[in-house]
Amino acid sequence: MPGVLLSAGAARFVSIVLHPFVVFAALALVAAWRIDPASLLHTVVGIAAAIAVVSVFIWQRRRSGHWQTVDASRPQERPLLYLLALAVAGGYWLWMGGRGSATSGGVLAAVAMLCAAGLANRWIKLSLHMASLAFAAVSLLVLVPWMGAAAVAMLPVLGAARVRMGRHTRGEVLGGTVLGAVSALLPRLIG
Repeated sequence: MPGVLLSAGAARFVSIVLHPFVVFAALALVAAWRIDPASLLHTVVGIAAAIAVVSVFIWQRRRSGHWQTVDASRPQERPLLYLLALAVAGGYWLWMGGRGSATSGGVLAAVAMLCAAGLANRWIKLSLHMASLAFAAVSLLVLVPWMGAAAVAMLPVLGAARVRMGRHTRGEVLGGTVLGAVSALLPRLIG
């Protein structure tokens, strides 16, 4: 983050392009392509449905005035988001075949990441943007190393964007990064 200077417009652009929806959708598609190509269409449908459900919820919360921003920027806005994200992730896991899915470990690791972020929310509003990109970066280093390296290179840019936009402090950005990276290692540490 130090040394990365972004205009407000550039920070917003980076935050949109590297939104958790985009990052997790890309990771799911790459994982399906590398691990179980036959599940690619199934993955597309599952990810599209998951993103649609969460997007409608976010739109409704923002439009009704319950949320200040689409990012659920206030800590008190996040518990419902975490609950919905966990329910949707669980539904996606079942859609993909549960334990029988080739990507089951990764989905469960993402669920663990959301649980940890939700529990920590009482004390710190960890950046889910950073957590998702760090999770994807570590996962992609194994699946497609050059993509993982590109994701790692984008971490400081995204961190600077989140701080520049005033959505997170440096500590929240760093905490989200560590949470995402450690969570992505879970399947390798456990299995």
